[in-house]
Amino acid sequence: MKELGRAEHNIVNDPPDGPVGAATSGLGARWQSARLGSVARSSRQTAGQSPIPQLAHVGLTEREAQHHGIAVRIARLPMSAVLRTHTTDETQGFMKALIGSDDRIVGFTMIGSEAGEVMTAVQTAMLADLPYPRLRDAVIAHLTVAEGLGPLLANVPPGSAQ
Repeated sequence: MKELGRAEHNIVNDPPDGPVGAATSGLGARWQSARLGSVARSSRQTAGQSPIPQLAHVGLTEREAQHHGIAVRIARLPMSAVLRTHTTDETQGFMKALIGSDDRIVGFTMIGSEAGEVMTAVQTAMLADLPYPRLRDAVIAHLTVAEGLGPLLANVPPGSAQ
């Protein structure tokens, strides 16, 4: 697999080989921004039904990284491991982050409560070109869903990307 070099990292604004499954609105082979909330559903519910969790995504998916030969490490966290979800009884879903060989976040997907809000925090880190440990070690307000980013990114496998 091709390793992702620093110059090639800017997946948010210029993914390898042009757009990867995103609507480009006439932008040709360049994204103006990441695939923000390419799918976003609200947590609607009717009496007696479980809420439908939100889906949010930014950057590359695991399949897209593999297709383009980009080596990534993958971290996963079930939403049941996020403290806030127990107070709202919305423990369905997961978070997943793709980390490039240069320790930058190249993709993030979440299904769960407040997915769009959490995705925006990850997108900001991607736009700032921060290595994932900066977000992992950040002090995020307690009893928020975004607080789950610390445990998620603590699950990044050590060593080189796959």
